[in-house]
Amino acid sequence: MPPAATQAGVFLVWLAARDVALSACTQADLDAWHAEKYSTRRPAQAFLRWCMDSRPMPRLIIPNRQTANPHPMGQHQRVAALQRVLADASAPLRVRVAACLVLLFAQPVSRIVRMTVDDVLRKGQHVALRLGDPPTPVPEPVADLLLNYLQALPATAPAINQNSPWLFPGRRASQPMNPATLRDALP
Repeated sequence: MPPAATQAGVFLVWLAARDVALSACTQADLDAWHAEKYSTRRPAQAFLRWCMDSRPMPRLIIPNRQTANPHPMGQHQRVAALQRVLADASAPLRVRVAACLVLLFAQPVSRIVRMTVDDVLRKGQHVALRLGDPPTPVPEPVADLLLNYLQALPATAPAINQNSPWLFPGRRASQPMNPATLRDALP
């Protein structure tokens, strides 16, 4: 059996194990599947595109990563980058928040843009993100930055997306920001 057919079957079995029908597959499901072992998921991309084009599956964004194996960022590099982002008040707040989420929680940009304002949970002085179950606590000063961003969001959202539920609203009505646009803006 060709690798694409094998991975297509693996994807369907994986969805079934999560009690998710192909027609109910969400962006979070697709991102989680790709996050597990991205290099082995590539052969199934033609199958996924076919499913989306022929409509048994909703139209989603297939995560795309470079297959060249760049050296992962070390802990010290990540902390230093996070400190630079937090200190750089000249960068747009949206970019700083997105960079913090990438650096602190190792979330792909394709997942970050799919987050809604309801994924930011506040309970007293504590802030958490709904990245999974249970929600993930957001440490200071990132929590402060995130809350400042939420407060400024209505004024900075594109006019067509003023009442958008997205944490990173796009320029199209009811759509989140394009992941490539946000990725290109990151430092």
